[in-house]
Amino acid sequence: MARPLRIEYPSACYHIMCRGNQYRNIFETDKDSDLFVRTLGEVCERNGIVVHAWCLMSNHYHLQIETPKGNLVDAMKWFQATFTQRYNSRHKLWGHLFQGRYKAKIIDDSDPSYFRTVSEYIHLNPLNDKRVKAGGLEAYNWSSYPFYLLPPSKRPNWLLTRKVLSSCGIASDTAKSRRAYSEYMNKLLAAHLKMNDKGKKAWKRMERGWVHGSAEFRDDMIERLNKSGKKSFKNLTDVYQKRDLGESAASLVIEKCLQYFGLSENDLPTLSKSDPRKMMIAGLIRYHYPVSVLWVSNKLAMGHFTTVSRAMHFYDRTEGAWEKKKRRILKFIG
Repeated sequence: MARPLRIEYPSACYHIMCRGNQYRNIFETDKDSDLFVRTLGEVCERNGIVVHAWCLMSNHYHLQIETPKGNLVDAMKWFQATFTQRYNSRHKLWGHLFQGRYKAKIIDDSDPSYFRTVSEYIHLNPLNDKRVKAGGLEAYNWSSYPFYLLPPSKRPNWLLTRKVLSSCGIASDTAKSRRAYSEYMNKLLAAHLKMNDKGKKAWKRMERGWVHGSAEFRDDMIERLNKSGKKSFKNLTDVYQKRDLGESAASLVIEKCLQYFGLSENDLPTLSKSDPRKMMIAGLIRYHYPVSVLWVSNKLAMGHFTTVSRAMHFYDRTEGAWEKKKRRILKFIG
């Protein structure tokens, strides 16, 4: 099975998520939680990881981390394998503990709003827990949030709060600042408890995709993957990463095809929707790249998406002169 493509660079920030195998519970007692947190502290010391926020739910966990050394893959490999081994030993189990590979959404921390939103999502994850409903977010002790309300001397040295506080407009880490953060989060909690179904669905979308950031940041991450040579996207397990990488690669191929035909993007709307040159390009794109017919239709100004479906047949069944052109185009685009 193809792995999600990981982006690593010094000081990259990530939202890490992973669920128990077959959605089974992992964290049922404080001892399970303590084991996870102790192992998390070890990976921070061992691999130089920085943790900004974390939360453990019964069958999954969330982390907001930073990798000053750009070593996400090595750190997470050791962390999950070590925790699994220790957990299985403690419970006299064997086999997989987690469901597949962890999800790592890279965060655009050039804009504090993305970093802040991730921390809010993590700290608000247990909002429906009976302990939170009775005593607020600080009553849920399987989270980094209660540590945010304590002085630095009472926190793990690997948990850094300054970046999250700063993203919330709180400049220092004083008792007054911690009270301000508590008030800020309690207001968010109250708002989320009153949220309608539409709002809840929108909030849940935080777990989708592979980037927390702007379109420009996403394009930069795609460029990083392209430069690293990680272009085998057809069998990617992350559908959003597959879509974005597919569309990026297909756009470059369209540019080359237009160059081959002596056309520009401005020419496309002036051509017939089923112009054979458009049909050839559309068929080629759909045949070789994981992009939707709607995306191709919009990109090539082909009107209704069924025209793109017909283009697949045109591309696959070319004969005579168009078969020769197809071979030349494939050679031209490399």
